[in-house]
Amino acid sequence: MRHPPFFVAAAALIAALGAAEPAWAQMPPVGGGPAVEYSADFKIQNWGPKLRGRMYGAPGRERRETPDPWGGTTLIIRYDRGVVWTIYPNGGFTEFPLRPPGAAAPPPGTPPPGLARIEDDDINDVPATRYAYPAGEIWLSHEGIALRIDQRPGPGAREVRFELDNLRHAPLNPSIFELPQSARRINPPMPPMAGMPQMQPPPQGQPPQGQPPQTQSPQAQPVPVLPR
Repeated sequence: MRHPPFFVAAAALIAALGAAEPAWAQMPPVGGGPAVEYSADFKIQNWGPKLRGRMYGAPGRERRETPDPWGGTTLIIRYDRGVVWTIYPNGGFTEFPLRPPGAAAPPPGTPPPGLARIEDDDINDVPATRYAYPAGEIWLSHEGIALRIDQRPGPGAREVRFELDNLRHAPLNPSIFELPQSARRINPPMPPMAGMPQMQPPPQGQPPQGQPPQTQSPQAQPVPVLPR
């Protein structure tokens, strides 16, 4: 199966994953997640068209909505519970651990372990601290929001950049960080790519070329922002 460039870019963000290791062992360092509520746009650049989507965060939780050929994939990252949920347009979801079993959740806003501080910087006018980790560099806001991640290329690959823009602090409906009641667990083809969409469609398969998915994702609706 030939994957579109943006799925290849998502995969390159963490490199190839081996089935022998648990998901948490194959991801970049994980901290406590954001310490504030926010929404933002994100983009991933490798080669060809950028992959774009929307991000939402709250203390210890994040949500990433990514358009794809099958109707849109949503990831809910629960730093507080130590799990990542990938929700597909057909209503199925997968679950993977975010850290080793029994490991305590760091407080929201806590940087991932093992980072080497480089300098104070800013990303799109948001103050940040630039850190290095073994596979690249990460820029974290003072509230623990990952504003940018540069993944160094592996053999035969190119550098991948993940970056946030249009960051806005606003209260969010907490229900957006929970699994829909209608979601059903499915057996995944492979672990998630550092919180990015999986590289293969749901088990029901890809819709016919040129036709929309048969089932629309419940996450496709705009995320409600609570009034101040």
